[in-house]
Amino acid sequence: MEYNRNALIGRFAPGLRQLLDYRREWLHVDFMAGLSVAAVAFPTAIAYAQLIGFEPIVGLYAAILPLVAYALFGTSRQLIVNPDAATCAIFAATVLPLAGGDSGALRSLSMALAVLTGLVCIVAGVFRLGFLADFLAKPILVGYLNGVAISIFVGQIGKVVGFTMQSRGIIQMLIELAGKLHQTHLPTLAVGLTTLAVIMG
Repeated sequence: MEYNRNALIGRFAPGLRQLLDYRREWLHVDFMAGLSVAAVAFPTAIAYAQLIGFEPIVGLYAAILPLVAYALFGTSRQLIVNPDAATCAIFAATVLPLAGGDSGALRSLSMALAVLTGLVCIVAGVFRLGFLADFLAKPILVGYLNGVAISIFVGQIGKVVGFTMQSRGIIQMLIELAGKLHQTHLPTLAVGLTTLAVIMG
């Protein structure tokens, strides 16, 4: 009976099964690892939330709650589950047009999409569907990631030069940028370029 219960927990909540076998001597190392992850994850999650159009607090929720869920349902002790640029770009392209500028609708649609995504991931884990990722060719993944990077880069140029961009779509934003270059706020641009130089250095 005990074996059947453990097998059932391991199938539907592998992370919980690992937590039940947790050793106290791991706590110090895991605590330091958690602080390291939090130092990186919290600022980026806040930035990604603002990228979509949410308040910064939503980014904190997105950084904490998925980690708690993965601790129960995940299969890896090393994997980090958090918002990233590619996910946010797809999320924005899917939800923002449906919300139509209504913050309440954006919040509701976002929660619905997050729940549905989580359910799909749980079902995929139960039926061991991870092998499907092997069918994605490397050129497709590279092209997809490069497209996401270009989209995010162009979308954030307005914040670097110090004025608001209203257009949607890469071409439209580039046209708007060219027409507003005379509005560039030089101190903001200087901070942005300095930060970029530090990161690259």
